[in-house]
Amino acid sequence: MKIRCFIFLLILIFSEGVMAQTFDPFSLFGKGKLFKLNGGVNASMLYNYSSNSTQGGNPFNYVIGANLNIYVKGINIPLDFTYSNAQFSYRFQPVPFNRIAIHPKYKIFTLHAGSIALNLSPYTLNGAQFNGAGLEIAPKNWKIMVLGGKFLRGSGDFLLNPEAQPTYERWGKGLGVSHQFKNHLLGVNFFHAKEDTSSAFNFPVESGITPKENIVSSLVGSGSIKGIKYSFEVANSLLTDNLNVPNAFKSKNLMAGFIGNNGSTKSNYATNARLNYLFEKMKFDAGLSFERVDFNYQTLGSLYNINGFQNIGVTANKIFLGGKVSLNGQVGLQNDVGDDTTISQKSNRLLATINANFNPIQQLSFNASYSNTRGVTNIRNLNNIANQNNLVPLFLDSLRLVQLNQNANFSANYQITSTPEKNSAANLNFSYQKGDQRQGEFFVDMQGTKFYNASLNYYTVLPKVDTKWSFGLNYSKTSQGPDSNNVRAVGFNFNFGKKVFKRKLAFTIGSGYNTTSMVASASGVNIINFRSTASYVMYKKHVFNFNAIFQIQSKSRLGAPQTNTSTGAMGLTYNYNF
Repeated sequence: MKIRCFIFLLILIFSEGVMAQTFDPFSLFGKGKLFKLNGGVNASMLYNYSSNSTQGGNPFNYVIGANLNIYVKGINIPLDFTYSNAQFSYRFQPVPFNRIAIHPKYKIFTLHAGSIALNLSPYTLNGAQFNGAGLEIAPKNWKIMVLGGKFLRGSGDFLLNPEAQPTYERWGKGLGVSHQFKNHLLGVNFFHAKEDTSSAFNFPVESGITPKENIVSSLVGSGSIKGIKYSFEVANSLLTDNLNVPNAFKSKNLMAGFIGNNGSTKSNYATNARLNYLFEKMKFDAGLSFERVDFNYQTLGSLYNINGFQNIGVTANKIFLGGKVSLNGQVGLQNDVGDDTTISQKSNRLLATINANFNPIQQLSFNASYSNTRGVTNIRNLNNIANQNNLVPLFLDSLRLVQLNQNANFSANYQITSTPEKNSAANLNFSYQKGDQRQGEFFVDMQGTKFYNASLNYYTVLPKVDTKWSFGLNYSKTSQGPDSNNVRAVGFNFNFGKKVFKRKLAFTIGSGYNTTSMVASASGVNIINFRSTASYVMYKKHVFNFNAIFQIQSKSRLGAPQTNTSTGAMGLTYNYNF
C-alpha cells in the first residue's frame, strides 16, 4: 500500500508537464494522409530427420508471427504477436511463449499492453517478460515510465502435475523517472515484485523453491563536466528469499518497510561508474571504470543475475601518423566478492587487452589484438579446518589454482578492384587461443588447451549487371594434451547472387561443405548444406522475402553404425505498406 501511494505521489508531482498535452479532435482533419497501415507477416518451419530412431522429439516445428501498425493522424497503434507449436512440448510454462502485444503512441504518451518486456535499468528491471501494461510519458525534458503485471504463473499442486516446473505466481510493478538537464541526466528507478504463496504447493523439499518478495531501487546519472564524460548507477536490492520464515529482519534500510521482511531478507548493492576524457591536441583518450555487484545480489525483474565480483579498469586510445595507426588498450583487475560460506573462495584476475590498426594505403588494412588474462583462486575448506587442531598449518589446508589464458587475433583486408564495373576484395583472418591451469608452481597435465582458426575469403560485385559471388576456405584445430585428443575441421563455402525482372527480384544461392575428424574416438562428421534466399518488391510498398536451407549430416565412428541426419528450414516474410 505504501509503494502505491509513493508511485501516485510521484505521478502528481510531474503531472504539470503532462497536462499541457491535450487531445485535439480537430487535428485529425488537417493536411496529410489520415490513415496508414503497415507491418508484416512471417512464418518459419523446421523439419528434422535422423536415421537414429531413438532420438525422438517432434520432427516438425513452426513459428508464425505478425506485426501491424495503424496510423490515424498522429496516433500510432502498433500490434504484434507470435505463435508456435513449440509450446506443446511442455505441460506447463511459467512464461508463455506465444504472445500478443499492442503499443499505441500519441504525442508524448506511449502505451505498452499484452505480453511485453520493458527495462528500467540493468540492476532493477531488465528484460523480464510479463503480461500487463506499461505507460511511458515524455513531457519536455522528463521521462516517466509506470508498469505492472504478472511475471510468472503459479504451477498449482505439484502432486497433480509433477512434470511442471515448480513456480509461484509473481506480480510486479515498477516506476522510472528521469530528467535531462543541460549537460546532465538524473533519474531514479523502483521495482517491486511479490509471489503468491497460495498459487503453488506440495513442492518436494529438494526443489528449493520458496515464495519470494523483492524491492529494488537505483539512482542513475550521466553527463559531462569540462570535457569529462561520466555515468553511474547505484542500486540496492532487498530480497526476502522465503516469505514463510517467521524470524524478524533487523535493518535500518529505508525500503525495508515496503516489503514483507523476515530472517531470510537480505540487502545487497550494485554499483557501476565510468569516467572518460579526450585530450584533443594529443589525440589521446583515457578512461576509468568501476563495477561492483555484491555476492547474492538478485532482483525478481532480471532474467540473469551475475553477482559476486568487482571490476576496476583503465582504458587508453592513441592515434599516430595522421590516423594511419591507432592503438588502444585496457588493463583491469577483477576480484571475486564472497561471504562466509562453507567453501571460502577468493579469486583475482588481471585483465589486459591491446588492439592495433594499421592502414598503410587506402586499399589495405591490418588489425591485430592480444589479450593475456591470469586468474588466481585460493580455496580453503572451512569445515575441515574447524575439525582439526590449531597446530595444523593453514597452508596445508589450502589450494591455489592459477589459470592462464592467451588470445591473439590477426586480420588483413585488401581491396583488389574498385571501379564502377567491378568491386572485389579479399580478407584473411587468424585467431589463436591457449589456456593452462597451474596448481601451486606446477602446471596440471592434460589441462592445456590450444585452439587455432584460419579463414580466407574472396568476393566480387558487378554493379552494372547486378551480380555478386563469393567463396571462402576455413580451417580449425583444437588440441588438448597428446595428439590423440586433437580435433581438426576443414571446409569451404560458395555463394552466388543476382537481381532479375528489372531488379524487383533478388535471389542468392549457396552451398558449403565441412569435414571434422577426431583422432581419439576414430570418428568423423561430414556436413553439406544448400542455401537459398529471394526477395521480391511489388508496387514499391510490398516486399516478399523467402529463405531456405537444407543440411545433410553424416557421422561415422569405428565399431558403430553410421548415422545420417537431415535438417530443413524455410521462412517466408511479407512486409506491406498501405
